[in-house]
Amino acid sequence: MGREAPPQGGQVAHFLIPMSRAWDDVVHTCGNQRLFCSTDCVGTWLRETGQERGYVMDLATLWRFASDWYSGRLEPGYTRRDPAAASAYFAEVGLHGPFWGLPD
Repeated sequence: MGREAPPQGGQVAHFLIPMSRAWDDVVHTCGNQRLFCSTDCVGTWLRETGQERGYVMDLATLWRFASDWYSGRLEPGYTRRDPAAASAYFAEVGLHGPFWGLPD
């Protein structure tokens, strides 16, 4: 994986907790942002854990999302995006729907 292009592969990322609830328990939220071999593997995990499906994205979408999300984080004075800026970023990288607080 590199900065030039998304990785190849059929794997998917599953985000369990909707963004409207992400800060309720950020450790739980981040601990349930997982990579799976396929959507079938997501389904198996959901059945085994009794969880409801969250948001599934392909590797290209995950790469776009991650590419700039933490920019500046290690710089002095960094502040995380406010909700409006976060929503704008989500839309910019191709996320959509109520899970992200955006229209379908």
